[in-house]
Amino acid sequence: MRWEPGARERLQESALELFARNGFDQTTTAEIARSVGLTERTFFRHFSDKREVLFYGQNEFAQAFLTGVDGAPPDASPFEIVASALDSADTAFVLTADEIAAAARSGRTATRSVSTSACA
Repeated sequence: MRWEPGARERLQESALELFARNGFDQTTTAEIARSVGLTERTFFRHFSDKREVLFYGQNEFAQAFLTGVDGAPPDASPFEIVASALDSADTAFVLTADEIAAAARSGRTATRSVSTSACA
């Protein structure tokens, strides 16, 4: 089997799908790793435990909101500041056509993991 890039993202996507289907407690790290053709050891190279999968990218996501707050005009109303924060962070939720097509080809649900590239 050829090495595939994006192991961390693939692990996170699979973990979230397995958590939704089987429940957090019933999903093991070995099962998550196997579902994307990796070993449990590789899982632990990327995450300290399965709880970390749930919070991966949290700091970058929060920073995207703060960037929007900082980018609001000085005379903006509270509503306009919130709107600016949401506009800044929406890239974490928007999928590109390539991401949707790749998900369709692989038979997976199209999802976006919060990452530094998604919030830049």
